[in-house]
Amino acid sequence: MSDDTFDIARLVRPAVAERVSYIPAAGAAKKPDGLIRLDMNESPYGPSDRTRAAILDFVETNRYPDFQQTALRTALSDYTGVAIEQIICGAGLDDVFVAVAMALIDSGDQVIISEPTFGVYRPLFSLHGADVMNVPLTADFELQPDAIIRAVTDRTKIIIICAPNNPTGNIFSQEAIDQVCEQANCLVAIDEAYAEFGGRSHIPLMQSRANVMVLRTMSKWAGLAGMRVGYGLVPTSLAAIMRHVVPPFHNVSLISSQAAIAALDDRESLLRQVDKICADRDSLAADIARVPGMQPLPSVTNFVLVKTPFPDASPLVASIAQRGVLVRSYGDPVLRPYLRVTVGTPAENEIFVRVLGEATRELQQ
Repeated sequence: MSDDTFDIARLVRPAVAERVSYIPAAGAAKKPDGLIRLDMNESPYGPSDRTRAAILDFVETNRYPDFQQTALRTALSDYTGVAIEQIICGAGLDDVFVAVAMALIDSGDQVIISEPTFGVYRPLFSLHGADVMNVPLTADFELQPDAIIRAVTDRTKIIIICAPNNPTGNIFSQEAIDQVCEQANCLVAIDEAYAEFGGRSHIPLMQSRANVMVLRTMSKWAGLAGMRVGYGLVPTSLAAIMRHVVPPFHNVSLISSQAAIAALDDRESLLRQVDKICADRDSLAADIARVPGMQPLPSVTNFVLVKTPFPDASPLVASIAQRGVLVRSYGDPVLRPYLRVTVGTPAENEIFVRVLGEATRELQQ
């Protein structure tokens, strides 16, 4: 059959054809030398010493990983205090969300999110046929538990709470999260990608409630973004169901699992590094506040959301990129005046603050 008579589009699922994809940070149109990346919430530091050694010593490219990722899940169990039977791994936290969607979502089911939040939730669950409903955060970027509970129907399968929240950087009140978990007759998935920075975990809540799961990643605090290791801590009954849909090897490569295990063995060093990043974050926010018109929001993560004096921060972000520093802007109307900057090394942070001032002055002329 010729190309002009065969229409591939008619075979595509409507959910795929209509999908609005997650849009990652956009880089500079022309990449300057010595580009500083403060746009993806990555660690500014390399792997820990033990992780580096595990990667350098790795030679078993001809071998498959353990089918059940037993060693990795055992190390995660030791780190979190959660039984190995309740741990599901994936190629990054997004992959664990895919497994949740595959296990629970049919076309027409409802998923509730509170925007602005992590931009992957809406396209990922929409792709699996879910009706994704937004119960927005308040003007101060706080959760609205009463509104979330009112939005729950018999079609609601999952409520997703990002805590600490990306991109706003704040963590919601424990009372608000407790209320949602107590009153919602559905699964509550708490995304804790930044928990190590925030200093609070909802693992005890998951262990006491049958409708709560916690999702985490090794990308941020452990500096393993390129290794793609995420995991879910789930009620025992849900874990048994998710094992029906989790791919072989939990989608985690052998080198990635060994790197993650080494990082967990080196956790004390990495958590000291987290403390340093948090201290640098506070210094960065204070320096940003000294740039005329800039209002950094309080953050418990490894990034800072900054309200700029412009109705649309994207020209400012583009100007900063042309000066060699990548940060993040948003098309969401609520976030349009804001930029988000990841905490870098002290030297990188200093350069960012300098070019932020230069670009701001240029746009105000």
